Amino acid sequence: MKKITTIIIALFVVFAASAQNPQLEGAVSKLNSARTAADYQDLANTFQRLASADAKSWLPPYYAAVANMKLAFLQKDKAMALSALAEEQIAKAEALVPAGNAKEMSEIYTVKSFIERSKVEADPMTNGRKFGPIAGKYLAQARKLDPQNPRALYLDGHIKFHTPALWGGDKDKAKALFTEALRHFNEPPASATAPQWGKTECQQMLQ
Repeated sequence: MKKITTIIIALFVVFAASAQNPQLEGAVSKLNSARTAADYQDLANTFQRLASADAKSWLPPYYAAVANMKLAFLQKDKAMALSALAEEQIAKAEALVPAGNAKEMSEIYTVKSFIERSKVEADPMTNGRKFGPIAGKYLAQARKLDPQNPRALYLDGHIKFHTPALWGGDKDKAKALFTEALRHFNEPPASATAPQWGKTECQQMLQ
């Protein structure tokens, strides 16, 4: 009887997890086509609800962090508050990634780097020296863990493109990084919910 009960509980857990996947898949699909602050705000709320409903998966809090990070780039007057929220969410995601998963941790560090970069771009003169090096440190970790991570490659190009040449910027190197990133963006994602955002932005930088 105890064994049967255990099997039933296991099946219930599997069913509950699979029933939630379509919601996450739909939100991830919307994230790929999001453009406006309203789009990202709706997605941030959706991913946060999914994170509250599933305390074991790293993806919902990861995507909530991505949505708020995107908002920080779009709403520079609110960037510090939004980046702080994104930091809380990506920390929750990081704590849920199983040990030894290099690709997943590369995604975590990429978002951490993006968050720091959003602070820089909100006020470059004030925040550049403080948060720029932190963004660089996280990006280096992301690229070391997965040299083919297209989001990390794109961010590396983004930084080189938007940084003055006097401070190490290089538009030719940026273009090469965007080209390499797009090559990996064109590879099929591991699943419908695996990180896949950033392709459109990368394409725009090559136009």
